[in-house]
Amino acid sequence: MISGYRLLNWLKTDYEDKKSKGSINHAIYSSAVNKWGDEVINSLKGIFPTNLEANQFLHPKSSLSVVQADTDDDYKAKSLRIRLADILRGLNEIKDSLSKYTDMPLQKRLYVEDIDSFQKVRDINPALVFDKLGKNGYFDKSEDIVQSAIEKILAEPFHKKDWGGEYNDLYTSNLQINGARRAAAFLLKGNGLKKEVLEIGDCGKNGDQIVRLFETPADIYIIQFVGNISEAVIKDVDGKADQRIAKGNSTNYCIINGQDTARLLTAYQII
Repeated sequence: MISGYRLLNWLKTDYEDKKSKGSINHAIYSSAVNKWGDEVINSLKGIFPTNLEANQFLHPKSSLSVVQADTDDDYKAKSLRIRLADILRGLNEIKDSLSKYTDMPLQKRLYVEDIDSFQKVRDINPALVFDKLGKNGYFDKSEDIVQSAIEKILAEPFHKKDWGGEYNDLYTSNLQINGARRAAAFLLKGNGLKKEVLEIGDCGKNGDQIVRLFETPADIYIIQFVGNISEAVIKDVDGKADQRIAKGNSTNYCIINGQDTARLLTAYQII
């Protein structure tokens, strides 16, 4: 918003200066507005779960009918300034609409598409990654590749080295859901497991990695594996989420199997 108002003020002052010198260049003004507009659209798409707000930004209520000018140059300059002012008013209304998303109740179990930070995966349906999967939906990638990819997507600068006693494989506060940042703890499993289905006994040397994961101070717990994740694991995670919720803790969880892992890395062009 602030950058938009700065741009509007620059359009006014620079036009007056260039007009007195007879050196007006409307293409420069249009280019500056278009560049700012592209940045805003990218931001809106990163915040909201649909393109509705981006489309509203591009099509605000217009005040162009009030433009009056004596020369073609004045008309172009005034039209651009009025359109920018219209867009800024509309953008302020869009900002106020954010609450309708942040107030939406979340289901306990989330899917990868529900996470704003992973929104590009919404454009990758399962059929698009079918050829990247092996037998029974196995996505033959290492844990380190997957972890590095998720860190890159989330702009998480800290890379945690894997060791047997960790509470989680990745911890970040950069995850966004419904436009709000959430603390997230990940349990990651790659092709080092050498099996197609993740069972509770595969989660840590003593099968207690899920227990330790839920001891992490987080809002959302994400279990990822490059193959299938057993129903026993999902049931166990669901029960632990219920226990936290019963104590008044905000808790969600997400299960990312091999297919969804492939979709995620494909969406962000990491594979």
